[in-house]
Amino acid sequence: MKAVVATIAFSVISLGVANARDGARDTALIEPASSGSSHAYVVHVRNTYDIGYNPEVKGDRLRMARKALKGQCRAARIVGENKINREIWGITSSLPDYIVLVKCS
Repeated sequence: MKAVVATIAFSVISLGVANARDGARDTALIEPASSGSSHAYVVHVRNTYDIGYNPEVKGDRLRMARKALKGQCRAARIVGENKINREIWGITSSLPDYIVLVKCS
């Protein structure tokens, strides 16, 4: 019984440490771009508000994309951005999804 409790406690503590260390990776989904594209990565940045982050501010979205690619791309250069509106007019209201296109130099 003690081993089970210790294992659960260790798992919970480990998850907390990983989340605190992960930073921007929790906030963005990174996908490699398809071959033949002018960019290397497609970064889906989150569309929820947080302290110091507003998804409607372009600078915040670009900063979040660069921060998410910090370990994979030394000199990330933003080459484009797309806004995907998932709202169904008159039925649902939701924030749009933002996609940032990044090229590594």
